[in-house]
Order: sequence, then C-alpha cells, then structure tokens
Amino acid sequence: MMDWTLISLGLLAAIAASLVFAISAKVWRGGRRSSGSTDALHHRIRGLEADLRVAQRAADDALNEGQALTEKLDGTVAELAALREEAVRQHELVRKLTAEMQHECRKTAELRKELADRAEEMVRTHVQLRDVKTELDVSQVGSDVVIDQIERLTRERDDLGTLVEALRRELELKSRDHERSGLRRDLLVDY
Repeated sequence: MMDWTLISLGLLAAIAASLVFAISAKVWRGGRRSSGSTDALHHRIRGLEADLRVAQRAADDALNEGQALTEKLDGTVAELAALREEAVRQHELVRKLTAEMQHECRKTAELRKELADRAEEMVRTHVQLRDVKTELDVSQVGSDVVIDQIERLTRERDDLGTLVEALRRELELKSRDHERSGLRRDLLVDY
C-alpha cells in the first residue's frame, strides 16, 4: 500500500513538472512568434501559472496525504505486531491453562476414584460394625439370659437353702426329742 502511495505521488510530481515544462515551452515559443500579442501572452502565462500553482497544491496535498497514510500505515503495522505478540501470549496462556485443566481433571478423577474406594470401604466397615453389634446384642441377650438363669438358680438355691435350714431346725427340734420322733441323728445330711 505504501508503494502505491509513493508511485501516485511520483506521478503527480511528474505531471506537475511536465505542466511547468509545457508552460515554459509555450511561453518561450509564444514570445518568439508574436511580439505584438504580449497581453494575450501574459494572460496565458498567468493562467498557466495558476494551473501550475493548482497542480503544485494538489501534488503537495497528495504528498501530505501520502505521508499521513504512511504514518497511519506504520501505526497500523506496529499495532498489528503488538496484536500478534498478544495473540501469541494469549495462545501460550490458553495452552498452559489447558494443560493445567487436563492435569486437574486427571487429579479430580483420581480423587473421585479414591473417594469411591473409601466410600466402599466405609460401607464394608459399616456392615461389619453392624454384624459385630448384632453379635454383641445376641451375646448381651445370651449373657442376660445366663445372668437371669444364674439369678433364678441363686434364688432357688437360697430358697432351697432356707428350706433346708428350716427343715434342719425342725429336725433338730425333733431330734432333741428323738425318742418321740423316731429319727436317728446319723441319718441327717448336712448341707
């Protein structure tokens, strides 16, 4: 784009130079041909000079516009280079973040698996604990039954002991009077 601007500016300068040359040549030829029509010649020279000024102004405007476009193009090129660098940085950041995300996803999957394994182990432990509790409850019930039986047997023994003691006292009372009771003392059993 910059090359076309320079070429167009060069063409405008060449056109302006050729106009100047053409005007100079006509003035020179016109002065040699007719010396009597000086006013017409001066008028024509002034017209050509005005055309030259307009052409030079157009060439200067085109040159200024070309310089402005060149500066704008330079600014755009610099901005494009900065945007490319930013795009490269952003691409690198995206690549890095993608790698980190993949790493974190793998890590999360491993943690989920570990959590599932722990949950499974916890369920097994809970089932074992429930089984042990059931066994303890059964053992407790069995112990309670045994204790109840022991207490019942102890009560029965105490009752029997009391009954035996009562019978022994009764027998002793009767044995003191053994002639009347007819019991012999050596037949009594001690408990």
